[in-house]
Amino acid sequence: MQINAKQTTARLLLPVMLFGYGVFANVDIRPQLLGAISQLPANVGQLSHGLIGTTLEAVYKTELPHREFAVEFVGAARYVLFGEGRRGVVVGKNGWLFSEEEFRGAANATADSGVSRGVREISKVAEALRSRGQRLIIVPLPAKSDVYREYLTDQRYASIAERRYADFIDAMSAAQIDVVDAREALLRAKPQENVFLKTDTHWTPAGAKAVAGAIAASSRIVGQTHFVLKDEPNRALEGDLVKFVTGARLAPSIGLKNEVVAPQTASPDDAGSIIDILGQDETFPVVLVGTSYSANDTWSFSAYLEAALGANVLNVAEIGRGPVVPMRKFLETSQQIQGQPTVLWEFPVRYLTEPALWDAPPPVVEE
Repeated sequence: MQINAKQTTARLLLPVMLFGYGVFANVDIRPQLLGAISQLPANVGQLSHGLIGTTLEAVYKTELPHREFAVEFVGAARYVLFGEGRRGVVVGKNGWLFSEEEFRGAANATADSGVSRGVREISKVAEALRSRGQRLIIVPLPAKSDVYREYLTDQRYASIAERRYADFIDAMSAAQIDVVDAREALLRAKPQENVFLKTDTHWTPAGAKAVAGAIAASSRIVGQTHFVLKDEPNRALEGDLVKFVTGARLAPSIGLKNEVVAPQTASPDDAGSIIDILGQDETFPVVLVGTSYSANDTWSFSAYLEAALGANVLNVAEIGRGPVVPMRKFLETSQQIQGQPTVLWEFPVRYLTEPALWDAPPPVVEE
């Protein structure tokens, strides 16, 4: 109880410090503040926490000396007082943050949400690969807000994400495209260890390992190499969603601390590897295409696939390009791959609601 009391006191002091700093350091912007406040609705019933916070943030951001620090301060106070972040994040309970992208299209739960077009476009990719003797397996990733719905303030969004995922899985099966149920694997592993990071969009190594195991169980890929997993040094990670709340200087003081990730790498065990003994380890029976869930070695997905499948994995996933651009680039070069590899396409379902997903290549974005 004593620790909780201290934490509560700190949270109450933070907004007091913020506005004390504002009074002390910003005498010169009183006219701008008064002008902004005068533009707010006179009817108290029309005011909202979000409107007030956004109005003040706009003034501080443009007028305040030391404005970067002040904006971080405003963001921290907004999070503590109202449980809100800036555009780009949805604040959940107990320090859990969710990407706003997962809630795109949620207002119209009955809409197709991109599933139909997604199936049509993926079918074209599957046929192109099939013509080259290559097999496609879709690995759809569920929304973090679906898997960790207990930390949402509104459960309806999780139900919408769950239905969209189920519709996508069913449509893939109806189109006779191989698909791995990553959602089931993540939910099964969730009681043992977090499968998504609290303050980041991405999964944890534990989540990646669970999905790799599900792929191995259902893909019928029979490898001949025994891989050994090796622990790498732990990495302290500032979640990519924290920046939509405040900056690194203040995040720990409001409970948004860095998270620790324990990555692993995979290497062939010379004693147990037939391919290594024959000196023929240049081929790649498996190709991994996808987003930063696959490309970023912090999550160790490629390593876990090699260990689970017993096969070398050629990882052509890219960070910041979404799921479609890396696949299109792979299709341009896939004929150069020796043999007839199985192609795993890691595909976060939240991208289906992106209006321009299948159009011109989108600009590089943070994932």
